Amino acid sequence: MAQNKPFRVVIAGGSVAGLTLANMLQANNIDFVVLEAYPRIAPQVGASLGLLPHGNRILDQLGLFDKIMELSTPVDTFTFRNDTGRPIASCRDVNHSFTERHGFPILFLDRQMVLQVLYDNIRDKSKIMTSKRVIKVELNDDTSTAITSDGSQYSGDMVVGADGIRSTVRGEMWRLANKLDPNSIDLSEAQEVPCDYNCIFGISSSCPGVKAGDMNSVFRDKTSYLIIGGLHGQAKNAIKAAMHEDILPGVKFSKLIENQISSSMTPLVEHVYKKWHFHRVMTVGDSCHKFHPIGGHGGNAAFETAATLTNLLVEALNGSSTGHLTTAQLDHVFRRVQELRHSRTLAVKGYSHEQQRTESLDDFSRRIIALHLLPFVDSEDVTFNFSCQIPASEKLEMLPVQRRERLIPFKDELLSEPKSRGLYNWLLIAFYVILAAAVYYGMWILPGSWGLAPLIGDVMTTGTFKEDQSFKLLRSYTGISALDDYFVFLAVIFMPGLRALSPSFRMLQVYFLGMIAQPIVIWTVESFRKRNAMTLLAIPSIWFTLFQSTGIGFFMPLYYAVYTWISDVEPYWWPLRRAVPLQNAKVLLAASLIGYFLPTILMFFPWGSSEAAQYTETFWQPSPIYVPLLSTALGAVYRFLNPDRPGEKTCPRAKDKPADVALLKQVYAVTGILGVLLHWYVLFGTLNSHYVSLVSVFVPDFSLYPMPLADGAHNIFLVDFWGFVVASYVWCVAAVWDLKRVGRTTANVTKAGLVILAAHFLLGPGAAMSAVWYWREEVMAIRIFSSVGKLHLD
Repeated sequence: MAQNKPFRVVIAGGSVAGLTLANMLQANNIDFVVLEAYPRIAPQVGASLGLLPHGNRILDQLGLFDKIMELSTPVDTFTFRNDTGRPIASCRDVNHSFTERHGFPILFLDRQMVLQVLYDNIRDKSKIMTSKRVIKVELNDDTSTAITSDGSQYSGDMVVGADGIRSTVRGEMWRLANKLDPNSIDLSEAQEVPCDYNCIFGISSSCPGVKAGDMNSVFRDKTSYLIIGGLHGQAKNAIKAAMHEDILPGVKFSKLIENQISSSMTPLVEHVYKKWHFHRVMTVGDSCHKFHPIGGHGGNAAFETAATLTNLLVEALNGSSTGHLTTAQLDHVFRRVQELRHSRTLAVKGYSHEQQRTESLDDFSRRIIALHLLPFVDSEDVTFNFSCQIPASEKLEMLPVQRRERLIPFKDELLSEPKSRGLYNWLLIAFYVILAAAVYYGMWILPGSWGLAPLIGDVMTTGTFKEDQSFKLLRSYTGISALDDYFVFLAVIFMPGLRALSPSFRMLQVYFLGMIAQPIVIWTVESFRKRNAMTLLAIPSIWFTLFQSTGIGFFMPLYYAVYTWISDVEPYWWPLRRAVPLQNAKVLLAASLIGYFLPTILMFFPWGSSEAAQYTETFWQPSPIYVPLLSTALGAVYRFLNPDRPGEKTCPRAKDKPADVALLKQVYAVTGILGVLLHWYVLFGTLNSHYVSLVSVFVPDFSLYPMPLADGAHNIFLVDFWGFVVASYVWCVAAVWDLKRVGRTTANVTKAGLVILAAHFLLGPGAAMSAVWYWREEVMAIRIFSSVGKLHLD
């Protein structure tokens, strides 16, 4: 091809993918020609097209979204029905929810209408050629040529196959690859394409009970229905417009209408091809990735692949001095397109397939989920499942995006593209589990060599300590013998410190039991977040019961392991999933002060009576549980007294500032300051004491010989304490790393780790955690950051 000719793209197929790519190339002044097999560019085939928010965002960039909106009604209700048509569950205000979440609604409309809008937007209609079925592709060093059934030849720098699942261009690509580079493409893939379902589709006149904007999913055994209400009269008008068009010599479309059966059937191929390109040939849309249509992802995926191809072509051409690209350069462009899109299309294919399996009740577990669990699932959770595939979508990098307020940012609206923890996720979990095992060994196995069992037995038998004969051990607290025996055992362990039989032990108790206040508050906050509902993190009372019985140093790492396991996925970090219900955020500080701080202060009060000391110590034991219980109870009271506030189950408005952030930051600030005061009190008190030192308070003695009860109990607490400190430090550093890997901060994690370590020494571990969570809350609440440009070819 002469170098003075412009770079040209030959597009085989006037499909949604083909016409969308043509519009994108037009927007970038790249020459193209579209070769459509049918006589009309927008034939009426009776199929609908789902336009999801990420697809509508791309249409908005092309200036087409408003035109599409004029032809459709946004989906506003999801209704799931059983095989009798009775509703199982219903989600209303879907239009509000998706528009607030993603800035755009969900639309379903006739495929023909979308094609017409795309076609009408092409300025030079001569570039769109009908009755040009591509039957062959030829290659040479700097051009590729599409040959049509009428013998015409159309050459360009590249040929793009947008001719659907039965793509001729893909077949030609395989033929050429087998001829020129047999090892580059797996030709056996043509025989491996799965097809598990068939689809009967069509358009009807308006039906009673099916309103515009309603989407009805009917779950049946091995089959399902999807009925979507469109604008009144659209089908009738579409048919009327085509009635007098010739479809065969002497046969008009009206003849088909007169003799119509009622529907059409097509096999539903579901496949993402292993290789999308070869030499100067590329495939897009259904030609390279085909999904089950139930989720409405097909057209949107075609938009994304076309946008990715356009982005990389524009970038490559901008870097070319000739205005053309070599075969190697095009191959690099095509390879990067597939690299960027392949894993996402595989995920969407799997998601769509699983949705169909659920709606057709394919097995016992899906039947249980669809018919028996779905009625109890919150509407926002159902919407969440539909939203999960949206934020990771592509867009056109060179065209502006209207800055619509939204609750969930797209990946390009973050500081960097979100990434999984990968292998580090499992290494982090393994670290926590190993730490928990080490703490358990230090607290419950190693002490066997210290000879503590007979000493504890002696105190429980005599009812007093040798060092304090005035102490009288209480035997009954609740009247339940097993529970009372456990409380007696705890009193024997705790009292040597509380009664100052060991000043170093008492100082450690004051510090340690005061410092776990901040984790208790933070775990309670985490339990109220929407993203932790239906997980083990949603039940802090169980965690608090466990760590009070066995040691926080043992169960804290296990809690963090569970947290790490569930928090790897990017949707976990959506601002919408961060929120804490306002009624709980309002009362959390009071619940914390009353539930934990007050019992802790009472336990360390210098009671003259040993009975008072034991009662306050026993009252303190379940005090971590008081915090979430009080938060829930007081929150319910607040909700009762403020019935006019918007419900937590309603999707908030994107323009409204989250009401809970300031309240949570206040909780972190107050509890953090209390932690700092405690840290300094213990630090300066220890440094100025004649009886204790930092070593005697904080350094354990792991000697394998018998020791006094107070020293042994002190060592057990130290193992527990250091397990808590190490686990908390790692969790805080991981919190910074998490926000960086999901694109919410550019902080240097190494420097952050050093700052957090310094804060542990200067402010205390509890205050350090509060400070991290204070910063973290604000960062997690940001909805859209400044867009960062990406050079995908690097």
